[in-house]
Amino acid sequence: MKYKLCVWDLDGTLLHTLPTLHHFDNLSLKHFGFNEITYDQNVILIKYPIGEYYHHLLRMGGCDEEKIEGIVNDLIQYNFDLYNADPTCKAEEFEGVRETLIRIQEMGIENVLFSNKFQEISEKLARHYYKDEISAVYGQLPQYPSKPQVGCTDRILKSTGLSADEILIIGDTEVDILSAKNNHIDCVCATWGYQTRDVLMKYEPDYIIDRPEELLEILRR
Repeated sequence: MKYKLCVWDLDGTLLHTLPTLHHFDNLSLKHFGFNEITYDQNVILIKYPIGEYYHHLLRMGGCDEEKIEGIVNDLIQYNFDLYNADPTCKAEEFEGVRETLIRIQEMGIENVLFSNKFQEISEKLARHYYKDEISAVYGQLPQYPSKPQVGCTDRILKSTGLSADEILIIGDTEVDILSAKNNHIDCVCATWGYQTRDVLMKYEPDYIIDRPEELLEILRR
């Protein structure tokens, strides 16, 4: 069996969290006197790492460009505090994901979480929904490159002692595909998340699946 580790994206792959993000982002914008954004705008935002996410959020909310740097850190902290206090708000599991995680474990393959979401919030979500199925959490920390940068997977490889060809990234956007390509790792893209099959195919993922259980056949090959 080629793969020894499945590296799962969080938002749009393991969990349906876009309603959560939309809720807390709009509460944060309202608190600072800006306009609310649409759900579709949050679909665009979700691809960005933390270092870019909130700048774009403020722009979408109508903040003048010259004022962003003076506000963004306060908005990040306010948004983090809201989210961290209730990370499961409006979040849902995708059908079939838990069962697939369990089946993967039964095959002797580990599952870990890899996200551009804050480490603390990523850990809370993993513990709440998949405490027995996810063995480690690699969320966003300032000392590590974020997806899809070169080197963003280095800490996973270092901590597991595995080589790049022994792990498989599972995600739902082009960010996950580019994370894999930039680090010479195979990628499976899921169409149940926040990007369409047509868009995903343009980035040429190694595999594309419509249901979580389809991943099992890839792992058996």
